[in-house]
Amino acid sequence: MKRLFLAIAAATLPFAASASPQLATDWGVKASDLYQETVDFIENVDRSGETAIPAEYETEIVRFAHAAAKLGSWIDGNNGPSDLGCIFRGMAQEGEVQLDALYDAQSPVQTRESLVRLATMFSDAEIIAVAAVYSADHDTPAAPAGIVASCPVSPASSFAALGD
Repeated sequence: MKRLFLAIAAATLPFAASASPQLATDWGVKASDLYQETVDFIENVDRSGETAIPAEYETEIVRFAHAAAKLGSWIDGNNGPSDLGCIFRGMAQEGEVQLDALYDAQSPVQTRESLVRLATMFSDAEIIAVAAVYSADHDTPAAPAGIVASCPVSPASSFAALGD
């Protein structure tokens, strides 16, 4: 039930805007903020063993994943680099996986492991956001004809990632 509420809340927040270079920029900035917040949670787990994660942070993970899925579809729909779309879809999925891992964590060690994966993803996302904006600004083409994308788009997984 909590997950359903988070998904509904995430869909109504401004960060869930149309995919564009501006959304990619905003997503990268948010990734930077989430990275720092996640590092703070890791330090708190290390220092005190505290594993409580605020609902607001969980909502931000859902919003981040939702925006990543939109950005992946935007890259694909604009004939952008196929691997970039794949990375966005992977980050959308990883956000959901790690949110589940946080819910299911039974110990500080498990909570910390999930937070470390999230921190790594958020750090990577800062770089990916810059690449997405660059590719849009420079009309970077998708893979040349005849080269199969390493992560072909699956409509079912795209819709699942979006929660539609």
